[in-house]
Amino acid sequence: WYLRRVREAVVSTQSTGRKIRELVIENNDLKCALAEHQEALEFIMAKYRMQMTAFMTLKREQSEEIPNNNEKILQHYVEKMGDLIAVSDEGIRRDEDYDLQNERELARLRYENKYLKECLKIGRDFGSIPPEEKPSES
Repeated sequence: WYLRRVREAVVSTQSTGRKIRELVIENNDLKCALAEHQEALEFIMAKYRMQMTAFMTLKREQSEEIPNNNEKILQHYVEKMGDLIAVSDEGIRRDEDYDLQNERELARLRYENKYLKECLKIGRDFGSIPPEEKPSES
């Protein structure tokens, strides 16, 4: 009776150790995917900012060419500039929202990683994870 319970506990612990190793691998994959996504977003936002700067410069140059007495054309350009500012503000807001989302996800992953490391330590301490099978910690 006692040996059977010990064997069941060992098998259960080994199964848990395997699951923990799988979760650690998945956690690392998620970290990599998150980093790649962040890099892509930074690249896109840099291109967007560069294009908006060029567009704003072009508009500024064109607006200097407008005669001062033509109020209707001037009003049209003022409205277009307002639209461009609104688009820029929306891009900045979305960028900040995305950064906040990434920070939350990173905090969640850090917490999960800490928990998984504790589980691995318990598994090692009780011998269900042999020393040669230790996953690399990142």
